This record gives sequence, C-alpha cells and structure tokens, in this order.
Amino acid sequence: PFTVQRVLPILREAMAAEDVLISDVGSHKMAIARNFPTYEPNTCIISNGFASMGIAVPGGVAADLAMDSRIVAATGDGGFLMNAAEIETATRMDCEFTIVLFNDDDYGLISEKQVAQTGESFGTELSNPNCVEFAESFGIEGYHPESREELRSALSAALEGGLSLVEIPIE
Repeated sequence: PFTVQRVLPILREAMAAEDVLISDVGSHKMAIARNFPTYEPNTCIISNGFASMGIAVPGGVAADLAMDSRIVAATGDGGFLMNAAEIETATRMDCEFTIVLFNDDDYGLISEKQVAQTGESFGTELSNPNCVEFAESFGIEGYHPESREELRSALSAALEGGLSLVEIPIE
C-alpha cells in the first residue's frame, strides 16, 4: 500500500532539481517538510503561518504563471476538495502542472489530533467523488496508479507536460 513517505522518493526521482513542489496543508505536509529533499532554492513551497488548507491547486496556477519550471501541486483530498474547481481556472489559463492527490478519504491530520485528544474522531471522513473522472471532466489527464511501477509511469507521463492529476490512494 502507498503511504506519503513511500511515495515521496518516487516523486523526487521523477522531478528534476529545478522543478517546484507546492505543498498543501495536511498530514502529507509534515512528511514533505521532513522527507522531501530539495536541491535548488525556492523549489519546495510549503504553506505555514495560518496554514490554510486548499493552497495547492491555486498555488499551482500562480506558480505556473510566474515561473518557467515544471510545477507539482501536492495535496490531500481534504485540501483538494476546497479548491478543486480551480482546475477550470488552470485550463482556461492554459496552465501546465501536475496535481499529486494523496487520497485517504479523511481529513487525516484533523483525525489524528482528535484521536490524540479524545480517543476518537468525529466528522472527518470524506465521501470523495471519483477524482480521475472529475479531472477528466475538465479535459485534463487523470491517473490512479495501484502499484509502484504504475506510479512511476503516471508521474513520468504527468510531468511531461500539460495539466494532469495523479490520485494516489493512501493507507
């Protein structure tokens, strides 16, 4: 099964040193901050401070318009759902970046904190749409890898150009 920690080395391998990763907020953010090596300045952008969920997709739009680099917008399903409609903006603006969607059908970090404080979580499970079909409804390529080799192939294809979504089911 995929975990964020197991996916990050494969993602890093697929990205060039000058490619830019924008991280949304959530449990994946913590793994990225701790485990994603960077080789060039300003190539890993992580929302901190108030750390609002949902920054990845609109951040991908902004980065693509501002930079001449390949962009990866890493997000969890909770953050993705907050601004998923920005895929329309991205297609309208002819943006080219890759959305890496870590999907665990939950507000994972919120669940973890609730369980730590109360022993249970409440209201954090998500009923997600089929995210690949959702992406394709905007005319972009969608991938749902089920193995490490499929993940390598999907990331390679996604990073070749165009706007795309790679949905990774997370344990």
